[in-house]
Amino acid sequence: MKKRQWVVSIILTLLVLLVGTFLFQFFRAQKKSTVSDVTQQAPLRQVIVDSFISGEMSNPVSLDGRINAYEKIVLSAEVTGRLQSTGRVIKEGVRFGKGDVLFQVDMRDAELALFAQRSSLMNAITQMMPDLKFDFPDAFVKWRKYLDDFNVEETLRELPTVVDAKEKYYLASKTIYNQFYSIRAAEDRLSDYLIRAPFSGVVLNAETFPGSLVTPGANLATIMNTGRYELIAPINPSDLSAIRQGQTVRLWSSDKDASWQGRVSRISDQIDQVTQSIPVYISVSGRGLRDGIYVQGVLDGASMKDVVKLPSTAVVDQQYVFMLEDSVVRKRPIEVLKRVPEGAIVRGFTAGQVITEGTQGLFDGQLAEAIRIEQ
Repeated sequence: MKKRQWVVSIILTLLVLLVGTFLFQFFRAQKKSTVSDVTQQAPLRQVIVDSFISGEMSNPVSLDGRINAYEKIVLSAEVTGRLQSTGRVIKEGVRFGKGDVLFQVDMRDAELALFAQRSSLMNAITQMMPDLKFDFPDAFVKWRKYLDDFNVEETLRELPTVVDAKEKYYLASKTIYNQFYSIRAAEDRLSDYLIRAPFSGVVLNAETFPGSLVTPGANLATIMNTGRYELIAPINPSDLSAIRQGQTVRLWSSDKDASWQGRVSRISDQIDQVTQSIPVYISVSGRGLRDGIYVQGVLDGASMKDVVKLPSTAVVDQQYVFMLEDSVVRKRPIEVLKRVPEGAIVRGFTAGQVITEGTQGLFDGQLAEAIRIEQ
């Protein structure tokens, strides 16, 4: 009996397993797959592009700095004496013209000494006249004419021309040449008693006044030329190739109330060790200029050919751009010539669509789709 029950249990168990397996396969065959047999395509990367064409472009160079007087000098005395009044008050802020007498040192003693020297020369010529009449009769007439026109209070005239060697030696033995050139030197030195303005300008400060005793080397005043100024502008070495001597520069004050036109007068050969810039010197003149005022300006440098101005967001690693060619991203090398406020001026391609935004994560050969932002 027990054996029969055990056999029945095994048969029922096998039957249940077979029915369960059949039902599982049946329902599995009836279930539809949710997975599509079609391959799904990943969405294209969207990038912002703009079209650019290379060509010739102006090269403005921005600059700034402070205006300095081109000529600012200290007047010094070259002789000893007491200052006399010139009828002009020399104090800070007083303006003067070129050639005006600013200071005068008492020269009366120097003038009298010069008169005495001329009188000595006149006496020496007079004493040799009898010898000239007999030994050099041809020269006697011209020396008598020179002696007749001689005036100790007038500037010494040139000596008569000597063509005979014996006559020249005779004059030298009488110290005529020595006295003549000593007088010429004294006449030139007499002009040192009058200190004239070398240019038109203004007095910055006066250090002495009429009645003061001055000696050679004593400072009298500091003056400045108001007709010519100079701007020393630091220029980036990358802009130096666009600058030439004689180029025009437009300048204006910081508040833009006044403007001037200058010219590049000099370009330094040395680089400033602190700023790593090159000083460029610009000559400028005009009304309203003052020593020390701050100005800004722009210089129209030599034009650049086969270049493009790109936005800063388009330049990758300072030497590449991403271009979109037939929906494929291409990485192209470029040469950055100059940085400008709007971006960079580059050279390296002639024309094409440049990716201007969304360059992060792009790589060469990537598929992308161009989009444009409505202005």
